[in-house]
Amino acid sequence: MRSAWTSQIKQTLVEALAIALVWVFFFRLNLFVFAHFEFNSRVYWLFLPAGICMMAVFIFGWKGVWGLFIGSTYTNEAETDAYVLGLSAISALSPMLALLLCRWFYNLASTLKGLKAKQLLVFTLIGGLVNSLLSQLYFYATSTDKVFFGFVPMFVGDVLGTLLFFYMVAKLLEFLSAYHKVHG
Repeated sequence: MRSAWTSQIKQTLVEALAIALVWVFFFRLNLFVFAHFEFNSRVYWLFLPAGICMMAVFIFGWKGVWGLFIGSTYTNEAETDAYVLGLSAISALSPMLALLLCRWFYNLASTLKGLKAKQLLVFTLIGGLVNSLLSQLYFYATSTDKVFFGFVPMFVGDVLGTLLFFYMVAKLLEFLSAYHKVHG
């Protein structure tokens, strides 16, 4: 029994670290490719890692949350450790909150079997809304700047980034399927 428990912990750590690495990769890619979409140092009009967040909680659930937290903590360059942990928690927990809301609203199974494109779009919109709202509230509560000026660009960036990421994944799966048919 102890061996199974240890094996499960190792698997959780490996999956969480893999998600963290994917987050870091797409975060750096976003900084490089979409630098001209920067609204400010924390907000982008197109933020590709938002798609990683959604996909991580879709596939890995709470393991995905841990991986996102680790990746976000690593890439965050905030002034204090407490501020970094707060932003990282929001980045990691927002997609899970969106997923739980969508599961409840659509009465979806935990496997997300039967998920339709419209539901995926709603999930994307709710994910962008939850992350943007919680982030802006956090910025408001921890800053002397008491204006929600970054809400719209963050929401737009999260939604566009998630849609672009899902499109890229869909095209990759389409390519792999065609490749498998030819080289099967």
